[in-house]
Amino acid sequence: MPGLIIRMNNGDMKWFPLFYYDGKYKFYAPKGEKTGTDVGRDWQFKKYLSGYWTPAQIPSYRRRIGGGSSLVVLDEDGNLRYFPFKNQTFMFRGSGDKVGRGFRDSLDYYVAEWTANGTSDLLVRDEDGDLRLYPWNGKEFKDLGQDEKVGNGFEKDDVPDLYPGYWTGGTSPDLLVRKKNGDLIVFPFNGKSFYGQDKIKVGDGFKPKDYPHLLVGHWLGNRTPDILAYRDKRLYLYPYGMVDPKKNQLAFAEKPQTQTEKDFREDWRYLVGYWRTPGRPDLITVNGSNDLWFYPFEDGKLLDLKDDKQAGNDWKATHFFDFYPI
Repeated sequence: MPGLIIRMNNGDMKWFPLFYYDGKYKFYAPKGEKTGTDVGRDWQFKKYLSGYWTPAQIPSYRRRIGGGSSLVVLDEDGNLRYFPFKNQTFMFRGSGDKVGRGFRDSLDYYVAEWTANGTSDLLVRDEDGDLRLYPWNGKEFKDLGQDEKVGNGFEKDDVPDLYPGYWTGGTSPDLLVRKKNGDLIVFPFNGKSFYGQDKIKVGDGFKPKDYPHLLVGHWLGNRTPDILAYRDKRLYLYPYGMVDPKKNQLAFAEKPQTQTEKDFREDWRYLVGYWRTPGRPDLITVNGSNDLWFYPFEDGKLLDLKDDKQAGNDWKATHFFDFYPI
């Protein structure tokens, strides 16, 4: 059952499945069901990396980039530790094994199935803007030695945002980067490296100050992701995969396909997940009062359920992970 793992202010972890009853999706449990169960205690870590670290036979459409069925965390000593989710908890003997060493809080971490081997892998951007790949073999992160560096020139000052996704429609994820000037560029990945691949400019005008949130998802259900872009209290759907007739390549549509009413805010949290149907994303927001609102995505647009959209209330959590236990 899909749902959320959340980390509370005191470091405790809780599991909230998303229930469907009385014609609504919500985190409130129906009579006779449990929710908000304790699954971990005193988690005081530097990074929390949700992914499909636990090897299993799961259809690929469940493997949304950004979601997961288990967690890898970074501790204060620079170690990566692996926490499988078994029997609806992280608390069991052998959990928290050390699976990587020499990592830092100052690095940027991107989880996706980079090597297309059935589990998540780790891509890291270091302080110099270099990209380094750490494949996961189900038990630990593999050291690639001199082949660890798979890209360069991704300095954060010039390229503030990186978005993994299947942007070229292949079997391995690629990177969409947003430059400081608002250009969107796809860097294809061949399963081993970004070197030797031709980058593709796919959009412009998306400066971070104008569009503080870009929500990536397979919104239109084709082979490539699209983006919901936040600007001035609205979310705008920009389809991807339109063929640019001048260059004969994929690109974002120049104008949005749909837009919402002015019902959203810049300081909210936005959680994209396969909340109802595998392969079809919906949106959950966490507003300024820590209430959770559910927005299904249907027929190319977000639906505002009005008074029926509240799925949870007063969730004072530091971290949210969309979770698909196996």
